[in-house]
Amino acid sequence: MTKRQGCPLRLTTVIGAFALLSALLSLGCASSPAAGLADDDLGPVGDFALTERNSQTVHRDDLLGKVWVAAFIFTRCAGPCHQVTGSMARLQHDLAGLDDVVLVSFTVDPECDTPQVLSDYAKRNGADPQRWLFLTGAPDKVYGLIRDGFHLYAEPNRGAERTAGNEVTHDVRLALVDRRGHLRLGKTSTNTGYAYFDGTKPEDIPLLEEKVKALLQEKPGEIDFPSVNAALNGTSAVLLLLGYAAIRRRAIALHKTCMLGALVVSLLFLISYLYYHLVVRGGRPTYFTAEGWVRPLYFVLLVSHTLLAMATAPLALITACLGWRGSYQRHVAFARWTLPIWLYVSVTGVVVYWMLYHLYPSL
Repeated sequence: MTKRQGCPLRLTTVIGAFALLSALLSLGCASSPAAGLADDDLGPVGDFALTERNSQTVHRDDLLGKVWVAAFIFTRCAGPCHQVTGSMARLQHDLAGLDDVVLVSFTVDPECDTPQVLSDYAKRNGADPQRWLFLTGAPDKVYGLIRDGFHLYAEPNRGAERTAGNEVTHDVRLALVDRRGHLRLGKTSTNTGYAYFDGTKPEDIPLLEEKVKALLQEKPGEIDFPSVNAALNGTSAVLLLLGYAAIRRRAIALHKTCMLGALVVSLLFLISYLYYHLVVRGGRPTYFTAEGWVRPLYFVLLVSHTLLAMATAPLALITACLGWRGSYQRHVAFARWTLPIWLYVSVTGVVVYWMLYHLYPSL
């Protein structure tokens, strides 16, 4: 008999892997509804890149997957801004138990409302930095977004109309945005059809809360890549443990199947991870916003996970090749290092996901 050469894979395994990959990528590229927009749907809010009170840049795409309420205020306002902010504070309280809900206050006076000014204003109004954002930016960007993205108005006053506390005339209505980034209307206290919610009318707030809860139940039709990636990491860890248990019992065929499965799943994870971060998010990072002792712990896990993941790919391939070629002594020698490193990478991938998206969710 001739010695097996190379690293052959069964054709059915290769076909199955590429079929799963194709399905994954097609889901990632899928748009929401192919049909026309619903009566309450005004279409997508335009993209933006504005500065939050903590000086981080927030893009529209950072809020995809969230249901969010937008308000338009300025800190030196002597008019209805305090009512609008009070309505947002009420929403923060009433919707506190709901995940995936974010409040976003856009300043209409960006020349005055710097990140520090907005930070002080947010603290005075009890704004939770995890759930209530305050955004500012270049005036033309802010006013253009309000006009073209939200279809509302905000204009600086000039001449005799510009007095202290009355520097800007702006809309006091609250805008509601669904998980896909689409502007949505709702039933209000003064309209029989669909309309914006009035931030100065307390009777509109319960109706807005009902609409938020309804939007949370809608399925955006787009794959949740972070969850899929975590599931692939978890599956890899399970297969590695099963494979290790199988070889301890001398179940060679089961060991090969589990380890080959872990290799395919890890390959799918790598492709899905790169596609999500480079294509879906365009290279923008997801920030870890928690403070205190958990922050260094998170970054220790993240850095060790990333560095060891880079080592895992060549180690796993070399170990697998040695096994397929029948070089069992060298295969075992490599496996003693490959298995714990690979298992650590798979498990910490799930832990990092859980900390970033569930324990301390960021944008």
